[in-house]
Amino acid sequence: MPLFSLHPKEKTEELFGRENEIEELVRLIRAKRWVAILGPRMVGKTSLVKATNKKLESMGIKTIYVNLWGARGTHGLLNALAQGLNQERSILQKIMSIGERIEGVSFGAGGISISLSRKPMTTMWELLAAIGKQGGDCTIELDEVQELSVISGHLLKLLANIFNTYPNIVFIFTGSMFGLLKTLLEPKSTSPLYGRSPAKLYLQPFTREKAAEFLRKGFQEYREPIKEAEINEAVEKLDGIPGWLTLYGNNAAVQKMPHDKALQETISEGTKIVKDELEHFLEGRDRTLYITTLKVTAISARWKEIKNAIEARKGSSVNDATIQNIIENLKAAMLIEEHEGVYTVKDPMLKALLLTSQIT
Repeated sequence: MPLFSLHPKEKTEELFGRENEIEELVRLIRAKRWVAILGPRMVGKTSLVKATNKKLESMGIKTIYVNLWGARGTHGLLNALAQGLNQERSILQKIMSIGERIEGVSFGAGGISISLSRKPMTTMWELLAAIGKQGGDCTIELDEVQELSVISGHLLKLLANIFNTYPNIVFIFTGSMFGLLKTLLEPKSTSPLYGRSPAKLYLQPFTREKAAEFLRKGFQEYREPIKEAEINEAVEKLDGIPGWLTLYGNNAAVQKMPHDKALQETISEGTKIVKDELEHFLEGRDRTLYITTLKVTAISARWKEIKNAIEARKGSSVNDATIQNIIENLKAAMLIEEHEGVYTVKDPMLKALLLTSQIT
């Protein structure tokens, strides 16, 4: 798959610049460690997971990739797991005789399907137990695990039972550092998984040098010439985030747009993607407070400046604990970063979105 393909990479040789991360992820999985892959959006977490799968399967380790984006509650998790199982037919065949006896689970020509059950968490346990009993090592990858925040308490107990009962199952978690993932990585002493937190694997944006090398190699694959000045401008504006660099490269090398237009289209499309994701994040939150905080940090701000901006927007005082909670949630979602007391929106697309009137 070319570097500038917009699809997640699915082979290790297709994944540029992540050799060390692949090696570390494989090492942890072979050691039976559960892992949390952390990093900002579009940095390549899904590609890392999917590309590593091929290597794991060559070692005899089965993988089930579960996309949780948009899932809600236990039934959402069950349906997402069923979709993942339907892509891994070798496991599906092995658990069929057990799975047919599980309430709410049925098998057909298209694979496994889930219907409503009176005790969905029991159904989830029995389905995972069937996977554990099939023999052999299996990695279950829960992508966008923050979507399961509403069932954190019940799910933690279930995960603890899996941990204790089926050491052949290893879970990989990706997502933002709030909700379930935060609870997994920073468990209280009363947590069912206290003392058994997943290992952390951070996926950082490319350095300027690595980002420039990525673009050069991508253009070489298409035998498209590109000037160093254009590479430098793209790296500067896209801040080393692989997803945005890939989108720019696709616009320029695949769709053959001139550099300026390719960069403009990348930012235009990227801001639309980021806007949809931000709207998803804001569901159930105080929109005014969060948008105000993001807008002031788009040009960098200290804590006091954030407080002043929020109170000016609200027209009344806001207690410090509320402001701190907003900041911590935005940091956990990797929407802002803190350095020496200064808070900044790093993602160039989110920054572009916030500095316009496209979101209020």
